[in-house]
Amino acid sequence: MRIILIGFMGVGKTSVGRLLSKKLEFDFIDMDLEIEKSQKLSISEIFNIYGESYFRNLEKNLLRDLLKKDNLVISTGGGVVASKENIEILKGEENVIFLDAREETIIKNVSNDSNKRPLLEKDLESSIHKLLKYRYENYIKCCNYIVNVDFKNIEDIVKIIESEVL
Repeated sequence: MRIILIGFMGVGKTSVGRLLSKKLEFDFIDMDLEIEKSQKLSISEIFNIYGESYFRNLEKNLLRDLLKKDNLVISTGGGVVASKENIEILKGEENVIFLDAREETIIKNVSNDSNKRPLLEKDLESSIHKLLKYRYENYIKCCNYIVNVDFKNIEDIVKIIESEVL
């Protein structure tokens, strides 16, 4: 079994994924961290040096490789649904969980590290609104389950996934 967490930046995919994988005794992979390790560059540096399409290609190839494994919790990057190929890949999976949040929650969660997020502009609220508007429908297309994370801590979100999804 594989569990794939999708959702916008700042919704807790990595934190939820780590705790969920511990409880299930599965391996955990954060796709953004894996890409940073393999490239020896931060996501921002990859975007600045090579561009978004280069990054999206790395992301697609990593996703394909990870889906060959079992007993794995995968935290995708927030933009994994920016690629039509990734959308089709994810639609073929059984346990794709969309961690959904209100814009206000996302703004609060990313405001302290927005400089590490290459697609966020100076006007944080406006750039989040634009990206979320573009991506939201794609998250819905890919997922089998939606878990709202507003006003919940990591443990509560994992309990919801354990009781309602698994």
